[in-house]
Amino acid sequence: MALFDFDIAVYAANEAATIEACVASIDRACAERRAHISVLLNGTTDSSIALLNSMRLEHASISVYLFPVTDKANAINHFLYRLRQDAEAHFGIDAYTQIAPGALRAIAEALAAQPQAYIASGLPLTGRSAQAMAEQSLHGGAVEGRLYALRPSFVDKLVEAGLRLPLQIYRGDPLLGSMAAHDLDPIGTPWDSRRIIGAPNATFAITPLSIFRWRDIRRQYRREIRQARGVMENEAIKSIIYSAGYAALPENANDMIATWLKTNHPQPRSLRERFFINRALRQLNAPRISPAAPELVFSR
Repeated sequence: MALFDFDIAVYAANEAATIEACVASIDRACAERRAHISVLLNGTTDSSIALLNSMRLEHASISVYLFPVTDKANAINHFLYRLRQDAEAHFGIDAYTQIAPGALRAIAEALAAQPQAYIASGLPLTGRSAQAMAEQSLHGGAVEGRLYALRPSFVDKLVEAGLRLPLQIYRGDPLLGSMAAHDLDPIGTPWDSRRIIGAPNATFAITPLSIFRWRDIRRQYRREIRQARGVMENEAIKSIIYSAGYAALPENANDMIATWLKTNHPQPRSLRERFFINRALRQLNAPRISPAAPELVFSR
């Protein structure tokens, strides 16, 4: 028997406004389960640590880690390779979500009921694209990166193969989905959407962005730049994995985009898209980050 039923990674970068509510909702969802929460703070400089330290959880144990760099892919890599616990399922949750009390159980039950599945996602209740994302998770073989779980045997295979997400990648969770759908072999194994499923009763909500909050305006601006970047990432990834496999992905996503741009060009469909593509292209000249291990802040 595994040590834990639920092994949960919470990914956060300066999410003091939402992190208490997020972790509290996770703790409620761990009732009557053996559970551990690892909060992975990515370059966080706000009051998240103090807020987390003041919380007293009723159902789950918790460890809080602080990474010196702001990069979710780096945190995911460290969680999968070094921080994960022996558990029936490994969860990834973004710190600006609040999950339903039965969400974790519903995802675990979906994985148990469909043994061919490697990843099971929750479904969003709020947000402009909530309905489309829910439909895609249920029927289109897509990973909902804000709430999902990985089957431990899949993580073991991924780690044994030495595969990691490229640093500074925006669409890291979908890349995990691609690895699952191809069973880590994009050349020899066709895409199988049955390996990426949605759990209908595993729901979560996010606080809608407001045009009256400067923090939300900045978040949406950065999100649109990352989405423009994500289109280029997808094309760069496909150009690599379908000829040389996942092991050929570079350490840093900027490098694969730069290589793709040598023979390809983004195709904006509007002036708005052109604007955000140009901003994304500028970011390719930013200094490359290196893999960075976290500091354990506290554990109890």
